[in-house]
Amino acid sequence: MEIPPFPNSVNAPLYRPKEIHDAYRVDSISRVSLVQKEAVSRYFEFVYEFRNGEVQTSIPKVFRQDIVDLKA
Repeated sequence: MEIPPFPNSVNAPLYRPKEIHDAYRVDSISRVSLVQKEAVSRYFEFVYEFRNGEVQTSIPKVFRQDIVDLKA
């Protein structure tokens, strides 16, 4: 399994791949509604679980934003 990089993490600690137990991506959606429009943002972050029990997450990044016209 190829380990994804720590996005936006300049000070991320360096670990050998043997120290990482699991790595996965978490996607989330945020919706903000106003009277006429709705903004939908999609975020993702990587979660790293190490063999010593430590869990680290990367900085959430926005990968898509949409504005929806509710009156259409």
